[in-house]
Amino acid sequence: MSWRPGKGDGRYLVGIFSRENSSGDDIVFKYINDQVKEAQKIGFLNYPDFPDFNKEYSTNLKTALTLRLMPKTRADRNDYLSFWNANGEGLDWFDELGFTQGELATDTFEFLAEYPKRHNGIGINFISSIAALSHLDLSPDCVKIGDKLRFELEPKNQFDKNAVKILKGKDLIGYVKKGHNLFFHKVKEEEVEIKVTNLEKNGKMNQIYFSVKVNN
Repeated sequence: MSWRPGKGDGRYLVGIFSRENSSGDDIVFKYINDQVKEAQKIGFLNYPDFPDFNKEYSTNLKTALTLRLMPKTRADRNDYLSFWNANGEGLDWFDELGFTQGELATDTFEFLAEYPKRHNGIGINFISSIAALSHLDLSPDCVKIGDKLRFELEPKNQFDKNAVKILKGKDLIGYVKKGHNLFFHKVKEEEVEIKVTNLEKNGKMNQIYFSVKVNN
């Protein structure tokens, strides 16, 4: 679980959800204390349903996160899941939350999966969006849907030793979100295909979504 004070600000990985049994609902949430302490310096309070920083939460997690999941009664649910590559067989609510990231317009929490190279024996295929975009002032025509991108690790980054750059050719487009960046330390460039899947722009580039697919 990541938090940031506002759009355009850096992310803090303040908590982690985990489960040992991939087919079960035995999910646990706990805060990451060092990240919480850093985030508190710039205004982080807590996640409202998890007020105790020292407690390990293991009950009613789905209920606490229901608003972050697309209701099954929504007519556009399939389109929404397709946008996030979250409509594969065997995905439960916890997988769905990780794939769709659980963002709301009312806060700045995101739920960013630490992806494996393969899920249920198939090369992972997930969607992410560019970080640090607002700092680069990119042209609205810098990329188009379908463009292939590439990545480079940036271990000497002063803010994050796990930082990963996203580039189109030699041009810097932005960075991988903190949380998703860990995936790129598990793969080689030739093992993955990265493509622009969607754009948000209004006179300037507001957001770039891209897919990451592990070659089988």
